[in-house]
Amino acid sequence: MSDALYIRIAKKLRKKILSGKLMPDDLLPSENELALTYKTSRVTVRKALDILEHEGLVKARQGKGYYVQPPQHSVFTLVFGDNDIGGVYRSQEVGVEPPDGEVAAALKLSDGEKAVVYRHVLLRRGKAIAYDEKYIPHDRDVPGVENDAGFADFYELLRDRYAAMSLRTELSILSCAPSAPAAEALCVSADVPLLAVNRLVLTADGRPVAYGRQYLTPDCGPIVARSGQFLFQRK
Repeated sequence: MSDALYIRIAKKLRKKILSGKLMPDDLLPSENELALTYKTSRVTVRKALDILEHEGLVKARQGKGYYVQPPQHSVFTLVFGDNDIGGVYRSQEVGVEPPDGEVAAALKLSDGEKAVVYRHVLLRRGKAIAYDEKYIPHDRDVPGVENDAGFADFYELLRDRYAAMSLRTELSILSCAPSAPAAEALCVSADVPLLAVNRLVLTADGRPVAYGRQYLTPDCGPIVARSGQFLFQRK
């Protein structure tokens, strides 16, 4: 089955951009010109341009038309999730406790406020290679969260409270000493820095609703990020 016309138009324009026939900051032909070229309507052309704009290849400028976007090779896409490292998670602990200062500050908790904490160790071929801690502010009006001992990602833990599309995540990667539970589970010294990935989950209005720390040993392998608009192309 052949592609719809607007998809074929998008493919042809994309090929011109990626081959260098259309250069960064070049103005594309107008919608009327493209409609004449491809013997179709402006509505069909606009659908093709919408695809390219979604991919980051072109950008509409009010009153002027569509321009080819300069490549942003300093902007990287990092894919990092609980299940992307490879291995099997084993639950260590689930409970309610006052979090340490770093977590309390990230979640904007007041003195005396507690968090539900989930601690898991990641095993690969029987060896502990990573340690995961997740914190969610404890809410007495939402019972049962602390009873979920199985491994889950943030959005599974929060699904009864928030719509997934209403949340965003900020991620930071740093080298730091592991927490005491992490050092014990990973059989490492508490004063030897590990690579740590910190994640803060926020609502659309910027309110923090979850915080996570994952300590990675060298056995986890590299964390890879990529740049380039071609990453966002539709197949």
